[in-house]
Amino acid sequence: MATDRGGIPPTTIQQIRDTIDIVDVVSRYVTLSKIGQNYRGLCPFHNEKSPSFTVNTTRQMFYCFGCGTGGDVFSFLMSRERFGFVEAVTELAQQASIEIPQSSFQRSPSFSSDQRKFLEQLHALANTRFQKNLHDSAQGQPALTYLQERGLTMDTLKEFGVGLALSSWDDLTHHLLHNGAKAEDLVQSGLVVAKEGRDPQSTKRDGHYDRFRSRVMVPIMDLRGNVIAFGGRILEDGTPKYLNSPETPIFNKGRCLFGLDRARDAASQLNTLLVVEGYFDVMVLHQFGIHHAVAPLGTALTADHVALLRRFVKNVVLMFDGDAAGLKATLRTLDIFVNSGVTVKVVRLPSGEDPDSFVRANGAEQLLALQEQAHSLVEFAVEQCLEGATQASIEERTRRVDEVLRILAKVSHPIEKEEYYKQVAERLGIRQSLLMQRSPVLLAQDASRVSHQRGKINPPPTWPQTRKGCREERDLVMMLVQGMLEPKHLVALREEHFMDPQYRSLVETSRLYIGEDGQLDLETFMAAVGGDSDHASLVAQLAVSDQHFDDCHDYIKGCLSALERRRVKASLDGLITRLRVAEREQQMAEIDAINAEIESLREHKAGLTA
Repeated sequence: MATDRGGIPPTTIQQIRDTIDIVDVVSRYVTLSKIGQNYRGLCPFHNEKSPSFTVNTTRQMFYCFGCGTGGDVFSFLMSRERFGFVEAVTELAQQASIEIPQSSFQRSPSFSSDQRKFLEQLHALANTRFQKNLHDSAQGQPALTYLQERGLTMDTLKEFGVGLALSSWDDLTHHLLHNGAKAEDLVQSGLVVAKEGRDPQSTKRDGHYDRFRSRVMVPIMDLRGNVIAFGGRILEDGTPKYLNSPETPIFNKGRCLFGLDRARDAASQLNTLLVVEGYFDVMVLHQFGIHHAVAPLGTALTADHVALLRRFVKNVVLMFDGDAAGLKATLRTLDIFVNSGVTVKVVRLPSGEDPDSFVRANGAEQLLALQEQAHSLVEFAVEQCLEGATQASIEERTRRVDEVLRILAKVSHPIEKEEYYKQVAERLGIRQSLLMQRSPVLLAQDASRVSHQRGKINPPPTWPQTRKGCREERDLVMMLVQGMLEPKHLVALREEHFMDPQYRSLVETSRLYIGEDGQLDLETFMAAVGGDSDHASLVAQLAVSDQHFDDCHDYIKGCLSALERRRVKASLDGLITRLRVAEREQQMAEIDAINAEIESLREHKAGLTA
């Protein structure tokens, strides 16, 4: 099935495709390294240790040889951000400063009823309800008092859309049902929970209850400023203290940062994002004029967060709480940030302080001064390992040295690593040469232990096994999508030669894009098949494949001959079967005709290149 294009003119789609470089888009999510004609990195769609995700800038396609996901730049954004096609086109059009005709959307009924838009509307309704509750003089006063005690002004509360979920079990449920929503939609949105044993589609109010009750509600926005989830802080005694929306079709907490929709402009000017721990930290910092602050949503920072940060800035400052938990949270980020292309520094707040309390007590200038004095993440991690090491026992010092060496092993730049070795050696009074001798031994021991625990590490990705057809089918279609076939080859390329239905379909489709000069209009052909959901992954796989042939022309000729020989053999087998039937029935005229065909085919076969 072809992708629904929402009425957007093909010329507009092609203009976006011509303007946007897929490598630039993918690089916001994946750290890519150039290998030959392609770029390669770790796949963002599945967990892997060896990079099998490949991007080809010439053909503007991506493909993962590990999980089989592939396509063009629109497909990538649709898979990565859970966008529909129209949303992906809109996002890329904005980046390329290309205007999409408004009539395109009006002609697209699927866009107006898109599930994402509908869920966003439900969240907008819920947000309006929560804000109304907070500013209701009778019901909202305790929550307002609490928020003001936390140092938040009315302007800040309105700017961030802070609200209140009442203690009622079904205040929001009743409100949303009254506004025309269906119970199953409310459950899918994550705002409402179906009682155990009840039908999720039941429209009875007693079958459902509000997920959030007696909580200060902070809306979580996407980059367009649409509410996609909520974070709720309990007002009275109870657990959990903080409760986030569950993951839904429009919300994945591992891919969102609270406040990024507001911080992106300031962050762009400073080329820096300040990452703090919670909603209140962000809101108070913004209130004090520190507008480049964001926070994860109750989860540790992930590789997806790093990819998101890298879309906007090259520099990140981590400012977590000054307690043991904040320290651990900072150290956990080492693996995801090191060698990520993002420069990371760490601010260590005084014990017992968080960004919220520190800025209210000391002001914005002192907090920003701490940011300027921040140490690099690796330096911070090394410092934590070495703290108090000079007074420790020999066993403890040895253990800490090993921890430091494990950290430094993550540093790829040789000069940077050399400097750290020197600092650690001077700090502990150990010869630098001993540290350098110990490092490979330690890493080998660690690798052996991991290998023993997890079994054999998967080998690097190779060319996938041939599909239903043969190697010649695969290679010819690969050269077709890579524009390597000349007019004489295209004439000889016949769809009936292909056993694999997708290969055959691609060859058949290519006929539509061969001009009067016999050349394939590769750009238009690739735009057509690359955007077709039935073919996108296969086309991407073939487009990014980096196969080399000693003599390309001879190889193409050999492949075409092999397919023709296979066709002739199949025809001969069919004729021989018919001949046996004719001989049994003594149909002399039929026998003569079949024998003539057989002889002609055998002569044709003999003339084919072996």
